[in-house]
Amino acid sequence: MWDKDQELIRPADGTMNVWEGFAVRGDHFAAERNTAQFILWRRHKARVEVFAEYSLLGGKVDFTVNFRQRKALMPSPGFKTGRFAFDLNPGFNFLKFTKKKKDALKIRAIRIGSGAAKAGPHLLAGQSLKSFHLPGQGLLELSGRGTVEIIRELASGEGLAASSEESTTGLLQRNISRTFTFSAPGVLTIKAKKGSFNLHSYSYNATAAVSADARIAFTSKPNIYVVLSDACQASHLGTYGYRRNTSPHIDAFARDAVVYENAYTNAVFTLASVSTILSGIYPDSHGVNSLLFTLPRRLLTLPEFLKSNGYVTSIITSTFGVSARFGFTQGVDAFLHVPEKVWAAKAASIFSELGGWLEKMPTPHFSYMHFIHPHLPKVPPPDFPVYFREKRSTLERIAQLQKKEKQTGVPLTAAELQEIVDGYDSSIAWVDGEFGKILELLRIKNLYDESLIIFLADHGEALGEHGVLSHSNNVYDETARVPLIVKYPKSLGIKGRVPRLVELADIFPTISSLLGQPLVLDGRNLLAGGGAAGLDDRPVVSRSVNKSPKYALRWKNWYYMVDFVDNSDKLFLLTADPRRETGDDHAGMRMFLKARFLSWYSRFRNGSGSVSEFSLKNLPTSVIDEMKTLGYL
Repeated sequence: MWDKDQELIRPADGTMNVWEGFAVRGDHFAAERNTAQFILWRRHKARVEVFAEYSLLGGKVDFTVNFRQRKALMPSPGFKTGRFAFDLNPGFNFLKFTKKKKDALKIRAIRIGSGAAKAGPHLLAGQSLKSFHLPGQGLLELSGRGTVEIIRELASGEGLAASSEESTTGLLQRNISRTFTFSAPGVLTIKAKKGSFNLHSYSYNATAAVSADARIAFTSKPNIYVVLSDACQASHLGTYGYRRNTSPHIDAFARDAVVYENAYTNAVFTLASVSTILSGIYPDSHGVNSLLFTLPRRLLTLPEFLKSNGYVTSIITSTFGVSARFGFTQGVDAFLHVPEKVWAAKAASIFSELGGWLEKMPTPHFSYMHFIHPHLPKVPPPDFPVYFREKRSTLERIAQLQKKEKQTGVPLTAAELQEIVDGYDSSIAWVDGEFGKILELLRIKNLYDESLIIFLADHGEALGEHGVLSHSNNVYDETARVPLIVKYPKSLGIKGRVPRLVELADIFPTISSLLGQPLVLDGRNLLAGGGAAGLDDRPVVSRSVNKSPKYALRWKNWYYMVDFVDNSDKLFLLTADPRRETGDDHAGMRMFLKARFLSWYSRFRNGSGSVSEFSLKNLPTSVIDEMKTLGYL
């Protein structure tokens, strides 16, 4: 990141370029992956001409800028120059090239504007270059004449702490060489105070992160039960500090378990989140980023892993989003769908289906249970006592209120918003009752004490905290933070509250490690941090739906959100006012967290293989209706 517009990307200026998916081959970049991209830095928003000097053997290649502006590179055996017009954002701009495996794409240069390629100094007086670093050591070599200041800023949960040194070149000595170290994540700034400089060489070796090794393992293979409450906001449960008594059974369960106080989903919509729970792979790696994709068969799923360890497996679900059509039957012996619209007293329920399944299942066994409640606009069944409100709100009424603001642009009144919250809290109370019945069933069958039981949500739900409702297309903290309560077998003696950051991708690697077969997945063992108090250096990332998503990064006490379509971002200091954005006094932290996110993004955005896609036309009418009710269509 630097103080002038980037106008040229070419191998000769490699130090000043950021790319991914390409390899340098002499005077050009060769695309090694089917998707490869450059990141272009600009100071201001502007419509510009972009000239791409390229050669291409095979079919045409999509050239996409900032996820939405799309052009095409046409085949050309020799190098030619394509001319395109794009709107560029201030800050980072993503120039992505998407080809087929057989295509051979070479890029000699990307140039902004029609002028000749400029090869002037990298830094003129008053200009600076910033780079992000994880802990480690590096070497910096500059050439030029004048004075340069090197500023090292270390990041913490409260801000940036800076130290600096100056170096001046002489008449005969024009080179500056400096080693630098980072004991914590931070930002290095190279500022030309006088004269001009070129960045001759820049290398860095990050110190390998070492986490506490969890040597805890099951003494035998326990039964495993995962109970998920769809769209349950963590802060609406008593064990997470809610003022209303929405969750007495969950709260009592939490006292037998480990409460992860800062757990985050990896995606704020069901299909991607459950794909991550069952695979341990991030959404940007497994590729399930919209309602049209299914869980890739190439991935090992948790049920498949458990079956290989002698488990009998089941999934019991009341949502269309977790079904065979989306690939969730991999490794599943019994896949049971409970039509949630059937509220008759003797109708099937997740609880009754579990009871019937347990009657004939040996141990060890695994069951994943997915309640659609309290997902908006769901309300409890008619025979459930009215909670938190004198008059019951119908599903149609809540759906109408949800659509009102979106369709009319008129904000909901405080009373209307409270009506939605009351219905939402009543739905949580209903799930809490069902969860209580499941726990009691396990106790009666003497299955409770030595079982691994996990209560969680796939994502949270926005209830007007930042002027929005629902989830999927926003990544505010109330949407991304989820309840995660894990009761380990009693014989392990593990319970309490854990404040450090964890994520839903951690569930699969935790189970595999406890079974003595640790797998290398995107998540990590929930028990690897031991009993360390406080927040460690781990960042967690959540994303919204679709291919041009919004992202959120939580790191220590900071919550950073970015939308790469227009490069807009938001920053919150959670220990101050979690609902109010920070001001310009934290501009350095904003830039640090954006760079920290890009470091994560470059590692995980490209998964191997592909996902399966299908048409909505192939779905039954009942599923289409359900998707409309839930706000997906």
